[in-house]
Amino acid sequence: MKKLIVLAVLAAIGYFAYVRFVAPPRTADEREYLRIAKAFDGAIGRYGQANRMTSVSGMDVTADIGDIAETVDALKKELAVLEARITDEKLLAKVRDLGTRMERFLSDKR
Repeated sequence: MKKLIVLAVLAAIGYFAYVRFVAPPRTADEREYLRIAKAFDGAIGRYGQANRMTSVSGMDVTADIGDIAETVDALKKELAVLEARITDEKLLAKVRDLGTRMERFLSDKR
């Protein structure tokens, strides 16, 4: 049992050391992309929560859904600015994919 605990602790230390010291540092564009993607995922989560509130309580939450759509629209504009300055092809593909998901979300809500 002790050996298993020691192995788990060593694996955790190794993982954190790799992430902290060996993994390549993120560029400013990557960090911006991750921020926008995280905000979009949060908006999608809030949308799901608003839908659950509607079905469970019967409350009208169209204002919440409208606010979420406005948030996603603002994030899409920020993503367009980011897309214009990106030169890395892999990151550009991720940005375009996120833009497509945002556009799909917005077209379904309008």
